[in-house]
Amino acid sequence: MSRTVRYIITAVAIVVLAFLLWYFSNIVIYIIASLVFALIGRPVFDLLEKIRFRRLCLPPGVRAVITLILLIAVILSFFGLFIPLIVSKVNALSSIDPQRILQEFSGPVTAFEQFINKYKIKPVDYFSLEDLLRRVMSKININQVASVFGSVAGWLGNITVAFFSIAFITFFFLKDEKMFARNFLLLFPDKSTQAVSNAMHSTQKLLSRYFIGVVIEVSAVVFLSTLGLIIIGFPFRDALLIGFLAGIFNIIPYLGPVIGTLLGVFTGMVTFLTRAGDGNLMVTAALTVVVFMIVQFIDNWFIQPYVYSNSVYAHPLEIFLIFLMAGSIGGLAGMILAVPAYTVLRVFAKEFLNNFKFVQSLTKNI
Repeated sequence: MSRTVRYIITAVAIVVLAFLLWYFSNIVIYIIASLVFALIGRPVFDLLEKIRFRRLCLPPGVRAVITLILLIAVILSFFGLFIPLIVSKVNALSSIDPQRILQEFSGPVTAFEQFINKYKIKPVDYFSLEDLLRRVMSKININQVASVFGSVAGWLGNITVAFFSIAFITFFFLKDEKMFARNFLLLFPDKSTQAVSNAMHSTQKLLSRYFIGVVIEVSAVVFLSTLGLIIIGFPFRDALLIGFLAGIFNIIPYLGPVIGTLLGVFTGMVTFLTRAGDGNLMVTAALTVVVFMIVQFIDNWFIQPYVYSNSVYAHPLEIFLIFLMAGSIGGLAGMILAVPAYTVLRVFAKEFLNNFKFVQSLTKNI
C-alpha cells in the first residue's frame, strides 16, 4: 500500500470518527461523565480491596456496586436536599408584589437623584431612574418569570436516561479499570505501548486527585457561603440554597464566582421580598455581596492554590497562566477543561519528550 493511499485512508478515518463523535455527542458526554465519576470513586474502590474476610477480598463487581451506590447516594442526597429549595423559590416568585420592589428601591433611587442634582452632574439626555424602574417593572410579569424557572425545574426531571446511562457505564469503568486502556492502546504501535500505558496510569492518578480536590473546593465554598449568609441573618434553608448555587458555579473559573454572586443576590432578594419583617433590601443585597467577596478571597488565596497545585503537582502561577491561555483558545469551556487537559499533556510529555530540559522542569514533580 502506497504512502498516499495510507494518508487518504487515515484522513477518511479521522473525518468519519469526527462525524460519529458529533452525531453521538450525547453518548460521548455520558462516557466522559462516567470517566469523571469513576476517577472520583476510584479511591473508595481501592480502599474496599483492602477489606478481607479470611484472606478473601471483595470481588471487583461487588466493590464497583458499593462504590457506585455511595456515589449515587451522595448525588441523590444533594438533589433531594436542594431541588425542593429551588422549587420553593420558584413558587415564591409568583407571590412577589412589584409595588414592594418599587418601594424598596425608591429610597436609594431618590438619594441618587438628589446626589446628581446637588453636584450638577446630570447628563443632557438623563431621565429619572425611578421612571426607568417603573417602566421595567411594568414590563415584567412575575408569573412569566416563575414559569421560566418552572420549565427549567421540569427539565431537570427529564434526566433519567442520562442518569442510568452514566451509572451503567461508570460501573464497568470501576469494575474493569483497564477496559478503556486496552482499547485505547490499540491505537498505538507496539513499541509505544509501554510508554502510553505508563502515561495513562499516571494520568488516572493525577486526575483522580484533581476531581476529588474540586469536590472538596466546592464543598468548602458551599460551607463558607452558607455560614456567612447565616451570620448576616438569612434563614438556614435559604442560606444553604444560595451557598449551593455559589459552590456549583464556582467550578467555572473567573466567570463562575460572578454568576454565583448574582444568583445569590437574586435569591436573597426573593427571600427578602417574600418574608415579613423589618429590614432593607439594598442593605441585604450589599451584605450578600460582601459575604461572597470574602468567600472568594479565601477560595482564591487559600483553597484553590492548594487544590489545583497540590492535586496535579503544578505551581499556582503555572495553573493561572494555563487558565488564561485556555480561556483565550476555548472560552468558558476551555477554562473548565484547562487543568485536566494540561495534566494529560504534562504526563504524556514526560513519557515521550523527557529529553528536553523545559519538559523536565514542568514534569519534575509528577
